[in-house]
Amino acid sequence: MDQLGEFERNLESLIGRPTSLRPFVCNGSPFDCEIFVVGLNPASSMKASFWDFWRPGVGFDKRAWFEAYKAERMSRPLKPGHTRRNPVSNSRRVIEWINASLGSARALETNIYPAATEEFRDLEQCQRFTAPFDFLLDTIKPAVIIVHGIDAVSHISQKGLSVPIIAVSHFSRGWSQRAATDLGLRVRAILGQ
Repeated sequence: MDQLGEFERNLESLIGRPTSLRPFVCNGSPFDCEIFVVGLNPASSMKASFWDFWRPGVGFDKRAWFEAYKAERMSRPLKPGHTRRNPVSNSRRVIEWINASLGSARALETNIYPAATEEFRDLEQCQRFTAPFDFLLDTIKPAVIIVHGIDAVSHISQKGLSVPIIAVSHFSRGWSQRAATDLGLRVRAILGQ
């Protein structure tokens, strides 16, 4: 049976189609991803559906998604008192720095909860379900997990996983390009690259 086709059907049964949920972002097939980068929930909502960027038989088109993500961020009205908006969030910038330092290793970027809210406190109780994340963890079986933020770290630590887990502070603040690159290099060392 077609592994990616089965994955698509199973994921669709969990999140629906179309969907406002963002279960993950990766470049190509999620099965090619040895690393999970895990946060609590996406911070930037999008008008486009996750499925707009899914290519049957190929996987996720991150390049197209990233362009749509940046366009949507820049088209939003500014919050009161703000005069500009960065084209990518702080967390997204750190994730991209990590990805750039991974060499040939590939990461699947995901969250415990797939619904996007600017602030976690805005995530309604009905949006706090982990089935898509649990499905990804069980299906992809990553070799290394990077988890950022206290709440995400707490959730992952309760799972009793037997893979290396690197728990770090949230990517939204306090990260330099050097620190993110060093984290990527640490992951490569764990993978023997």
